[in-house]
Amino acid sequence: MLHTKRRHRAPLRGGFSMSGVNFNVTTAFNGKKVEAQLLAKTKKTQAALDAMILQDSNYFIPVKTSTMEKSSIINSQIGKGVLIWRTPYAKAQYYGDNLDHSKQLNPNACARWFEAAKARWLDKWVRFTNEYFKRS
Repeated sequence: MLHTKRRHRAPLRGGFSMSGVNFNVTTAFNGKKVEAQLLAKTKKTQAALDAMILQDSNYFIPVKTSTMEKSSIINSQIGKGVLIWRTPYAKAQYYGDNLDHSKQLNPNACARWFEAAKARWLDKWVRFTNEYFKRS
């Protein structure tokens, strides 16, 4: 809401007078609404980032029957930042630096697949997160 007030000043030297105009501006800031909007944008961005990281990490998982990849899609908590590969052998495969990760079905297969994805695509993840948050 814009209010104007006229204020009259005493004449200045030289015999002329000036009048000024004052403006009062009143704004309403709804902190709870802004907080809710930021929370919604953050949740939406987190879910999109989780999906991207899961896809990029699965690029490096050892594949024999694709069960481990499917387990990550089923068990991960997209939007909460929790990615889970849940098979009886997932932990051994992840930390198994000395295991033979067959590259027959996935030539990119390696242990510590999340770390491999992060080393390769961290910059992409940061750019994506910043742009997605701005657009949403």
